[in-house]
Amino acid sequence: MNVEYTVHVSSTADRLWDIIADVKAWPEWQGTSFVRSPTGRLQKGTTFAAELGGLKWAVTVTEAHRPNTLTWVGRRPGLRGVHEWEFEEEAGGTKATTREAMSGWMLPLLYPIVKRKLPATDERWLTDLKTRAENT
Repeated sequence: MNVEYTVHVSSTADRLWDIIADVKAWPEWQGTSFVRSPTGRLQKGTTFAAELGGLKWAVTVTEAHRPNTLTWVGRRPGLRGVHEWEFEEEAGGTKATTREAMSGWMLPLLYPIVKRKLPATDERWLTDLKTRAENT
C-alpha cells in the first residue's frame, strides 16, 4: 500500500528538515505518544523507536540529505514501512511531500485498518508539520 501527499509550506526547507529531524519533539506536535529518540543528528544508519499510527516501530534512517530528503524504514513483526520526506524550495516557501509504502506478510490481515489509518495519519502529519513550521 502506498500513499503520497504534498503541501506548500510558507517556510524554508531547512526549517522543515529541522522540525522532522528533531525526533524527540515529535510528541509536541504530531501525535506520537512514544519516542525513544536517537543520540546525535539523523543520518544514514541512525536508529530509534517510535509509536507511529498507533503502532510501535523500530526505525532506521536509510537516507538523509539535509535539507531535501529524509527516508527511514520502520519495522515490526510482519510489517515494513518506508517513509520518505522531500522538501523542495519554490516561490514563497517549500513544497513538502511525504510518501509511505507499507508491505509485509501481516499487511493483508491488517489491510482494512491500514487502508483507513495510513492515509489519515500521513496527511495529518504533513498538515501538522505545515502548522508547526508556519506558526512557531
